[in-house]
Amino acid sequence: MKLPKWAIPIVWTIIVLVIMILLPWSVSRLGRRYGWDQETPAGWNLAGLLVIAAGLAMYIGCLVFHFRSYRERVRHGFAPPHLVVTGPYRYSRNPMYVGGLFIWIGWAIFYGSPAVCIGSVFLWSIFSLRVIPAEERQLRALFGDEYQQYQTAVRRWLGRT
Repeated sequence: MKLPKWAIPIVWTIIVLVIMILLPWSVSRLGRRYGWDQETPAGWNLAGLLVIAAGLAMYIGCLVFHFRSYRERVRHGFAPPHLVVTGPYRYSRNPMYVGGLFIWIGWAIFYGSPAVCIGSVFLWSIFSLRVIPAEERQLRALFGDEYQQYQTAVRRWLGRT
């Protein structure tokens, strides 16, 4: 299935809204919120909004690099149609996941929620142990030596080798 280029940002916006905003909010409702008084966050809770903003900026920046490089139609799915190694991808092979982790940690601070903190550790574990290794195998199969060289030059999380 192929989607027109203009539809990709809409699909990703929905994904971001659900996974990065609605899910942490829902998880925060499962337990106590520390720092909140009568539905008002304390000052230290508000610091979480800065962490969220940094994570969203990173996440959105990564998406912009992808969208700009897409041709008129792209395959529907999570595999990129070509390898992106510029912008934030010069410093991390997975800057979207790093941005997502910042977002979840920011929500944990904002809500003062141990449940969201546990949720971020759970998601990080799933991404680290299952999702990213599968994506790396897929990228090696799709891009061969080009991905192998990139994998050698840039760390999975942060930094160049």
